[in-house]
Amino acid sequence: MSTTPAKRGPYAKSAQKRAAIARAAYEVVMEVGHVQLTTAAVAARAGMLERTMLYHFPTRDHLLVAAIEYFEGFIDGEGPEGERPLAPPSEFRDLIDELAQRSPGEDKRLRLQVALASAAQDPAHPAHAFFQRHYERVMAEMVELMKARQAAGLAHPDRDPVRMARQFIAVWDGLQQNWLIRRDFDLTEEITEAFREISGQNAMEARAAVQDLLNRI
Repeated sequence: MSTTPAKRGPYAKSAQKRAAIARAAYEVVMEVGHVQLTTAAVAARAGMLERTMLYHFPTRDHLLVAAIEYFEGFIDGEGPEGERPLAPPSEFRDLIDELAQRSPGEDKRLRLQVALASAAQDPAHPAHAFFQRHYERVMAEMVELMKARQAAGLAHPDRDPVRMARQFIAVWDGLQQNWLIRRDFDLTEEITEAFREISGQNAMEARAAVQDLLNRI
């Protein structure tokens, strides 16, 4: 149970408004896509005047960032994604299936993320701070997963878990972006195979098969 004290007073009301606006922006993106999102549409969905909404999120870019923050659970802990626990090493394929198959069903959300990731290269863009936090969290989770798989004998013990995590995240992002442009490959299979190669799982399975064969001789 969380021990974080509840927000009170004007700050609580402001936080509630920001959360409502972020949720509205996310819903508009999921309905019409980020290219078609307008400040007027978000204000209408949030049930407030446009000038009130723009006090909290002054530009359209800020609203787009709010939408992806809402999805990630960065807006006062709200959002459909929230904190996702690490999958046990033996269930990694299930995690890949869940995440990779979710992307095709949420093209609009994924297109927004790709577009904002590109814009975030500019330190002045409102998406810059978000993606710093996003990749810090994803990197930390993936490093722990790599370490867990090494301990379970499912990843090569001599490979640096930090380097493996960084390489896999880069390949994952690239595959998703490529998949948005051309749908001539299975995203789940490609991500899974990339993980096996980067983590050394193929080598570990080959080693186990050889050892099993030797034990039978």
